[in-house]
Amino acid sequence: MTVSQLFKYIDRLTEFGTNPKIESENKIDELKKLLFKIHSEYLNIESDFDPKDFEDEPEFNFKEIRRNVKTNFPDFGLYHIFFHSHKTVPDGGLVIRDSINDLSDLIIDMLIIKWRFENKSEDEAIWHFQFIMRIHSEQHIVDLLKYLKDKNR
Repeated sequence: MTVSQLFKYIDRLTEFGTNPKIESENKIDELKKLLFKIHSEYLNIESDFDPKDFEDEPEFNFKEIRRNVKTNFPDFGLYHIFFHSHKTVPDGGLVIRDSINDLSDLIIDMLIIKWRFENKSEDEAIWHFQFIMRIHSEQHIVDLLKYLKDKNR
């Protein structure tokens, strides 16, 4: 994959939060593919930190993005995950998540990356992509992929 492909995937994913009427043959399949491709790129891409000073990215309207995600995926809802699923703990770790909220959070993270691609350097955008994936976005992607798999059995 190339950086331009990553940007194309990010650009399309963010449309689900910025456009309430996405046209797609199958939104669920397209979403799964985008999540997978973005995650795959995260696992394979490398960058160098750009030490230049840049302006901060703008704030994105979470309520509007969430409303658009809900319109595009009206059947999405709450789901369970196991916090610390790598540990076997009786009666522990079950957490309720909101798929609309999770996808909205992920879209905001990707809007920030998109803004950085357009307004900062490519190295800085890629470095930030790796950072935000490691500390936040990757968990949303993994949880959403599992949710979509289980929901569409």
